[in-house]
Amino acid sequence: MFCSPIQKTGAVSVYRGVRIGARAVHTTTTVPARRRNNRKAELEAQRAAEAEAARRAQEQLRKLKDTKFLNSLVKADRLFESTQISQQDAAISSSMAFQDKATSGESQQFDAGLKRLADSGRYSCNIKPEEVRMVTEIAPKALAGSEGVLNLYAPLEIAAKGAKTQADIVRRIVALENANSKAVVHYNIGRALDTFGRSEGDSGSAEVQAAVWTVRINNLEDHLRVNRKDHQNRRAYTKLLHRRAKMLKYLKRESLERYYLCLKQLGLTKEMVEGEIVPPKRVE
Repeated sequence: MFCSPIQKTGAVSVYRGVRIGARAVHTTTTVPARRRNNRKAELEAQRAAEAEAARRAQEQLRKLKDTKFLNSLVKADRLFESTQISQQDAAISSSMAFQDKATSGESQQFDAGLKRLADSGRYSCNIKPEEVRMVTEIAPKALAGSEGVLNLYAPLEIAAKGAKTQADIVRRIVALENANSKAVVHYNIGRALDTFGRSEGDSGSAEVQAAVWTVRINNLEDHLRVNRKDHQNRRAYTKLLHRRAKMLKYLKRESLERYYLCLKQLGLTKEMVEGEIVPPKRVE
């Protein structure tokens, strides 16, 4: 095939005199100019739009979960990182009290820091603050008085100091900061029972069960963010989502007012309960 250009104007080329085999054919062909490829820019714009949509969805979810009940729950990782007393701190405190090498001001400041770390007013094993107060404040005074009466050779200050030390040991043992993550989950479940219970000791109403499953779901979400390949707990996470949705649908049939109030307190929307629950590949 033979082609000879006779005219070239801008982006259009005209060809004439095409020889095909042994016969010459007179023709005119218009060749369009090559367009600039904007595929890369389109992909970048699409990715930016998707990132903006994801950011807005995360912001809406954060505002939705900003409720009084969800804010009262304790996060195990934050609790342990910020308030747990290590054995090194306890050893330093014991050595400072025994050797008495530091000044009184520094010792008081260090003891105040330890007390602040271990005394947040939250205790494990369903122990109430009133019970801890009885053991750590009322009982030491009574114990110090009885030891001072029974043992005339022991000064009252030494007996009071020993009783105070024992009370502080008990307080640190039952403190939630020194418990494990399972104890933190039980503490949050207790908060759900106190918040959603319709009467004292109520643990079977629909609101309470949905709140308890919400506590467990939030705990699994925090776990799956760190352990992305834990497929067994991801399946348990999906089952809890279905159980909560089923319980809330039952609550909707019973009372619409209680249903929407429970959704608001748990930080949920109607679509999260009545829509399709897709098993998550990865919890972000």
